[in-house]
Amino acid sequence: MENPTKNSVLITGINGFTGRHLETLLVAKGFNVYGTTFSEPQEMNHLKCDILNLEELKKIILTIRPDYVFHLAAISFVAAEDIIEMYKTNTIGTLNLLDALYTLNISPTKIVIASSAAVYGNVGSVLSEEMCPKPVNHYGNSKLAMENMVVSYFDKLNIIVSRPFNYTGVGQEDNFLIPKIVRHFKERRKIIELGNIDTFREYNDVGFLVDCYEKLIRSDFKSGVVNIASGKTYSIKKILELMKNISSHNIEIKINDQFVRKNEIKELKGSSKKLTKLIGKPDIEFSLRKTLNEMYIR
Repeated sequence: MENPTKNSVLITGINGFTGRHLETLLVAKGFNVYGTTFSEPQEMNHLKCDILNLEELKKIILTIRPDYVFHLAAISFVAAEDIIEMYKTNTIGTLNLLDALYTLNISPTKIVIASSAAVYGNVGSVLSEEMCPKPVNHYGNSKLAMENMVVSYFDKLNIIVSRPFNYTGVGQEDNFLIPKIVRHFKERRKIIELGNIDTFREYNDVGFLVDCYEKLIRSDFKSGVVNIASGKTYSIKKILELMKNISSHNIEIKINDQFVRKNEIKELKGSSKKLTKLIGKPDIEFSLRKTLNEMYIR
């Protein structure tokens, strides 16, 4: 691998759903993009690395010497069975990255660390960064533990902690809810088994998320937390209605108690005031119907 030029970017978890979209955007913007993968890399600019291995991380960081870092590598599936691995990856993995940068005396212009809106739990109808997080599941708890540890690096490195609310788009894995629903309509199945269909979530487009990320690294903001939110929520019932219109197909809905999560969060709606103040309004307006349609036709 050649030594990267100025404005090099390191994306951990680059072959994940978000990482692939972020890489595409940053390459189009002229950045020299590199990334880590847990599996065998398929691209020359992707490097195999277990973020729980500090020495592996150090070697990669020394080679790339990134101007910007996006830390996306995590276990992000809320219902993941290996809870211990989730905590290790989401907390220790993040600390390893920051330790590697700090001990090597490499201080990127900006480091964006992906947390999650799941840290909030059921604390209010419109969730802002000033609220005290009260997560109700292991995923949210692992991300909050990570956030609490990252604060100790705020005076050492230029860090932004992002709290994305739910987002989806082309390429998201089928074990997530929206791709599962889209697949059932695409395959014109007769029945779909779901959990609680009366929950309300933001379902932002992944394009909105990565656009926000790119703008955040060009902002003056650091040493703080920001929601990646639109403030628009939809119920699962609405998603099903939209997919029925897009596909001209109707599906019978069966509620499976195994899919109903304990301590289900009724609504996750983020305040976007701080985000808008930092980066302005999105260049592109995303609509849920357009996103679902793109997922359906791909």
